[in-house]
Amino acid sequence: MCRNEKVYKRRRIAVACVAAVVVLAAAVGLTLLLHPAPHFTFDGEKAAAGTVTVSSADISGELGRVKAYDWLGKERPVQCPEIGFAGPGEYPLTLTAEDGLGKQAQFTLTVVWEAAPEAPTEPEEEPEEPETPSGGEGSSSSSQGGQPSGGNTDEVVYSGGIVEPASITPEVISNPSAITAIVNKYHALPEGYTPSDLVAITTNCGKNLQLRKEAAESWEQMMEAAKADGITLKAVSAYRTKDYQNGLFTRYTSQYGKEYTAQYSAYPRRSEHELGLALDISNTAGIPDNFETTAEGKWLMKNAHNYGFILRYPEDKVKITQYGYEPWHYRYLGKDLAETLYKSGQTYEEYLGVK
Repeated sequence: MCRNEKVYKRRRIAVACVAAVVVLAAAVGLTLLLHPAPHFTFDGEKAAAGTVTVSSADISGELGRVKAYDWLGKERPVQCPEIGFAGPGEYPLTLTAEDGLGKQAQFTLTVVWEAAPEAPTEPEEEPEEPETPSGGEGSSSSSQGGQPSGGNTDEVVYSGGIVEPASITPEVISNPSAITAIVNKYHALPEGYTPSDLVAITTNCGKNLQLRKEAAESWEQMMEAAKADGITLKAVSAYRTKDYQNGLFTRYTSQYGKEYTAQYSAYPRRSEHELGLALDISNTAGIPDNFETTAEGKWLMKNAHNYGFILRYPEDKVKITQYGYEPWHYRYLGKDLAETLYKSGQTYEEYLGVK
């Protein structure tokens, strides 16, 4: 083969290679340009819109029903606009999701806010003969640290020693603004109390939630520490208004009955969420039944006290706390007190010596 033929052959090969690269680049560019926008699912089904019915403006528990996925099937964050409901009614919200290449899609969520009935002030049925639930030191009526002791009349007691909250006359606490204030079935917030230092927190799941300033700062620190360990904590519920808690308690009672509700929902004015110091934490926008077995649940049990949070309703303390096991519910008490309780294994009731 003469020299000129060799040169021509090399040129043809080079031209072919360049052409292949150009075609490949064009194909990739066209794919990236024309790839589908993220798609939404509502309750697990592909959808462009959905409707939820709630009993207050706090829809944090409903947003987990909406998820977004990019064209490769990877879940993408769902962004929700700031919510400012004026009262019961019908409200459209436009949720947005964006993939890693900047392509956006929108989902219309219609929120129907139904006015909740007033919480009952006394049992709807005649109280049963009162029993004394077992619970060791947590059932003591003594007080400590300036906290009032619980008082009750004609308690209705369900199986497992769980008391019907509507059958209790609680003590109204005098220090609702204290970080260490106790709120439970026997200790209630004063009517009209609202925390004065609520601030927005990072939730990692597109929800608009608030905590009191000190608790919020500790939550942000704990969340960053978890992130450094490869753990993403998601806040799914935080501060709640009395109206929201009222609606939640009423709905639980209607759907699940009084006995179940007494164990898993707080009566209005007796919820730690109304203090602005409690967080429900998860690894998704909802709460899985097995949260304690997840990496996030295990990390919290081991580390939350270092940031001032305690697991408020342990599995082996149901008769003392009067609530079922909730491995997602954490209460802020400050680092020193949280560490003390963590090391002692006591509930807050046991530590204070109150019901």
